[in-house]
Amino acid sequence: MKYAVYMSFLSICALVLGSMLGNKAVGTEGFSWLGYSKTFAFEPGTFLDLDVIKLTFGISITVNVAQLLLVAVAIIVYYKTAPKIFAAK
Repeated sequence: MKYAVYMSFLSICALVLGSMLGNKAVGTEGFSWLGYSKTFAFEPGTFLDLDVIKLTFGISITVNVAQLLLVAVAIIVYYKTAPKIFAAK
């Protein structure tokens, strides 16, 4: 359980920092490739249309190059540090 929480923490940090880094790198010369992103979206129409309530579901995920690089770094950091952090005492 501790390992999963640690990996989740590293992954979330990598995604957030990668998003910020990618957004800042878009306008800079030489690093604009870090901001290249692709959006995957599932946006259907209205699923349930009652006169009182309308339910619509959808999801959109945007991934940029900086996020992918930092997630790879997070995986490497996880495998290097997890055994040392959670070593039996």
